[in-house]
Amino acid sequence: MMSWKDFFYYHRMERVAIILLLILIVLTIVMNEILKKKNNENSVLIRNDSLVEEFDQFHRLLKDRESVAYPTIENESNRQYYVGNRRNNERRLKSDGFSTHSDKNSSFGNSFSGSIKLAEGETILLNESDTTDWKKIPGIGSTYASRIVKYRDLLGGFVTVDQLREVYGIDDELFAKIYPYLKADGKYTKIAVNTLEFKELLRHPYLNYKQVKAIFDLRRRKGNVSSINELAMLNEFTAEDIERLNPYLEF
Repeated sequence: MMSWKDFFYYHRMERVAIILLLILIVLTIVMNEILKKKNNENSVLIRNDSLVEEFDQFHRLLKDRESVAYPTIENESNRQYYVGNRRNNERRLKSDGFSTHSDKNSSFGNSFSGSIKLAEGETILLNESDTTDWKKIPGIGSTYASRIVKYRDLLGGFVTVDQLREVYGIDDELFAKIYPYLKADGKYTKIAVNTLEFKELLRHPYLNYKQVKAIFDLRRRKGNVSSINELAMLNEFTAEDIERLNPYLEF
């Protein structure tokens, strides 16, 4: 009768063959792992090489653009001449009343506009001038000109030059600088208190929501508002409000 040990008994040659077979299996596994790692490294190198090549092409493109946009300065003496000449041009522009940099926070206007400035004694009309005319005033650039015209349109026109103080950014110093170049023309529009819609009245800078509501309540009770004196009796309007609104209201 055979014992279970008989199944695991091998001759000497059989044992040698099994050992060699195990060694081959181990070597095969090791070689497979080595080859996989090497393939991964090669793929990474290929990707890196392509990235490096793209970067070099981009760098060469930047150099080509710089060589076209800016002159090549061969030595120190030429460089000093180029920088000095540029600074002299900037000083000349500033002395002529222009700015070489945009500065929206400046109290004297902002970006370089290239427009011819008014001479002393010359003026523009307060309400009939467009942004191009406003930029002719020393100290007024594109940003201030745009703000002035937009605010003027909301008002329906300026009654007095002093109303420019209400434009955002125009302080006392800038106002004093531009005042001599302005002339009031009386070309402003009145608003029809009894016919305009709620939203139309609310668009005017001198009227707020509570004041417009009070006007409509008065219109509903009386039919029409007869004069500004009736508005002066309402709690929603101060004496200062009435003074500012008086030129603009039409009953």
